[in-house]
Amino acid sequence: MPRKKQFIASQSLEGLYPDLPSFAIKIMSSQSQIEMAAIADVHRHNYYMLFVLIDGVSAHMIDMEQVTLNAGEMGLIVPGQVHLALPEQTGTGWGIAFTADFLPLISLPMTLQGPVRLPGDELESVNQLICLMQKEYNDKKTQAIPLLQHYLSVLLLILQRNNTEAPAGNKSLLIRYRELVAAHYLEWTKPAQYAEALHISVDYLNEVVRQHSGQTASSLITERRVLEAKRLLLHAEESVKEIAWHLQFNEVSYFNRFFKQHTGYTPAAFRESVRDKSLSAPE
Repeated sequence: MPRKKQFIASQSLEGLYPDLPSFAIKIMSSQSQIEMAAIADVHRHNYYMLFVLIDGVSAHMIDMEQVTLNAGEMGLIVPGQVHLALPEQTGTGWGIAFTADFLPLISLPMTLQGPVRLPGDELESVNQLICLMQKEYNDKKTQAIPLLQHYLSVLLLILQRNNTEAPAGNKSLLIRYRELVAAHYLEWTKPAQYAEALHISVDYLNEVVRQHSGQTASSLITERRVLEAKRLLLHAEESVKEIAWHLQFNEVSYFNRFFKQHTGYTPAAFRESVRDKSLSAPE
């Protein structure tokens, strides 16, 4: 029986920028960010959002964690993450949005643990590069899309070079696995299902995942399911039973045991705890 229900509103790049639905670039001013924070509700993206802050501060809530970008830093929101722009917006910079199919899979960033600080000389180079991207985006001349793809690839390489948490070595298989988990974690709960889709053995999948992430293939699936449960418990109004059903748990008691095993809380206790914290947070 299908269990597809959108508990948290989703933003698509196609809906925001229909002229070029796989890529967009905009200047972020403190005023535009404040206005966005005032009207935007909690949502999730189906695209990547790269921020480059030139000066000031820009604060966001991403998957229940407050992330504050300072001048000279880059930040990234990946598809599926829950996002809310916070009122603290004094910065100016750039916002670059792109879908997963705009670049080859190997070029796509998987995640980013917090903002990445750029050295002063690289910040200037990045700003110049983005100015070129904006000109190509606005002018829409012949070969604009291939140029934008190359410019964006360079920008992401600079991001990865300055990201001290980035894993070394060839990570293409791990990227493909994470992409599949993000797309199918509700219906595919066993590593064997992903291994079959990738045309490899479960043992080899585990070996590669462990080599590049330090985790097992199974633990990444569990991690993704727990994250989605946390997102829904915090942001959705549906009952614990409805959330359990959405996450493919036939019995709410099994969902309770699963969630407590991996978080130390029952779903109801977690929901009460995080909502109390958000209500008591300082203005």
